[in-house]
Amino acid sequence: MEFLKAFLGGAGGAAIVAGLFGVIQWCLGRKAQKEDKATAKQESEDTRHKDDMKEINRKLDVLFLADRTILYDRIKFLAKSYIDRGYVTVEELEDLNRMHAVYHDPDKLDGNGFLKELMNTVNTALEIRAK
Repeated sequence: MEFLKAFLGGAGGAAIVAGLFGVIQWCLGRKAQKEDKATAKQESEDTRHKDDMKEINRKLDVLFLADRTILYDRIKFLAKSYIDRGYVTVEELEDLNRMHAVYHDPDKLDGNGFLKELMNTVNTALEIRAK
């Protein structure tokens, strides 16, 4: 019993404490490594998601511009057709004005004012027929 007291109180006790301290440090280090890996993985996923969102936004911008260009062309074509024909029907005028409102509205396609003269001619100078 004396030997055990001396052993635990001396170098043996210090060795046991140092060993326990080493095990605790190893466990904490392992936990930190796992957390670092998890953080790195999350950062990698976040970066990938941000890149994906940038690509989606780029494609949406392209589609937005394409829609505006197509609607511009369609309004111009129809307006010139009606002017060349010399009249417009009520239904055609409603559709054309609806398209132009979407094209020109700042909250929608935010088109420029290039179609203003054509639209003014269609709305004021053409005969409006029922059918």
